[in-house]
Amino acid sequence: MGIFYKSETRSTNYVDSNAFDAFPVGSIPISALNWDEQQALMSSDIFTAVTTLAKDISKLDIRVQENGVYRERDSIEYLLNKRPNKIYNGTQLKFIVMMSALLNGKGYILIERNPLNQIQSLHHIQTSRVRLKEDENNFYYELSNDGKNKRVPFEDMLVIMPYSTDGINAITALASLQDDINNQQFGKKFFTNFFANGSNAGSVLKMKDGKLSQEARDKIKRKWIEANSGSDKVNSVIVLDETMEFDKLEIKTEILDIINKNTASTRAIAKAFGLPLSKLGIEQTNTSLQDALNDYLMNTLGSYMKVWTSELDFKLIQDKDKYTRQFVFDTTAFRTVDWQKHVETLNTQLDKGGITLDEYRKGLGLPPVPSGLGANHRVDLNHIDLDLADDFQLREVTTNNQATKAVSEDADSSATLKGGENDEQEGI
Repeated sequence: MGIFYKSETRSTNYVDSNAFDAFPVGSIPISALNWDEQQALMSSDIFTAVTTLAKDISKLDIRVQENGVYRERDSIEYLLNKRPNKIYNGTQLKFIVMMSALLNGKGYILIERNPLNQIQSLHHIQTSRVRLKEDENNFYYELSNDGKNKRVPFEDMLVIMPYSTDGINAITALASLQDDINNQQFGKKFFTNFFANGSNAGSVLKMKDGKLSQEARDKIKRKWIEANSGSDKVNSVIVLDETMEFDKLEIKTEILDIINKNTASTRAIAKAFGLPLSKLGIEQTNTSLQDALNDYLMNTLGSYMKVWTSELDFKLIQDKDKYTRQFVFDTTAFRTVDWQKHVETLNTQLDKGGITLDEYRKGLGLPPVPSGLGANHRVDLNHIDLDLADDFQLREVTTNNQATKAVSEDADSSATLKGGENDEQEGI
């Protein structure tokens, strides 16, 4: 599969990293060892880790925000989520690109434009066909097709690259998991051979009173295995004549138990991809489903989603919109697992005026209120605008001061009148 081919160079001025060009297409190793990306997928843990991340990224819609508000009927958003081209849908595009990025280090999306320079389609491109080049003026991509090379502008190739130390050459999580994958394969082969041989870890068949050639010994061994190996031959009766002697080599069951319960490789794979252990079948105690999903969304998917949105912002947002527009993932699906808690959150946001009635109904899966009556924010009478609050507070202070002054003046006047009366009484 060409999408897992690892090769890209920046220019002739830099070190050429195309160390695997000598390998035929379809069998490109990720390293100099004897396994490649396709073989890595034969590990159930690697397959689970990669497909889980790819599926979770692909099922989330990518939205365009302008001044913090989702744009409606955005053409680029439609291409990314619904119909990027005439061959496959948006979910498949994101899945393929994410799989390539995780296994090979990079996933490429070619942007095709119409005569008006508007984006009209998006296509995944095999990594074996793409190389980054540099001329005297700028960077560009060289796209090979049936022996012919095509120049692609730098801004017309989206590159999803989760891990890199220089921003040019990618590294992969698989590079750190070679020993762990080999350990898993050895353990599985041990179990397979153990049960395939009738649950016999090993045995010795002796031929008495005879001296056999190597060819004869190999033939007897082959016939013996055919007659006594397999799951249907477990604990079956073995018939020997007097020229044969059979010794069974026992294996301690503790060894089988240790191999079967060993989760070190699984834990290493989860750690390399940033996955919680629960995603690979290892139960985590004292953790609720919602807490596990929140941790997964924040610490795992959040990093991979940022790789996507950063590249989309970098290549697709024009300079005039760079401060107002951005790409974001809609993560509502992960935040509504606990429906009761989700409804309680919506109720609180509606009561506080954080969302409109239409947004509230959308969160419940209901249509908006007719005639646009639910599009306005509503608040209770205990909450007013900050400017009005300041104005109201100043008026209240002024009114209080005036009232206090009036009371003071009345008190002084009353005291004066009373003083006069006393004087008149004294004069009498």
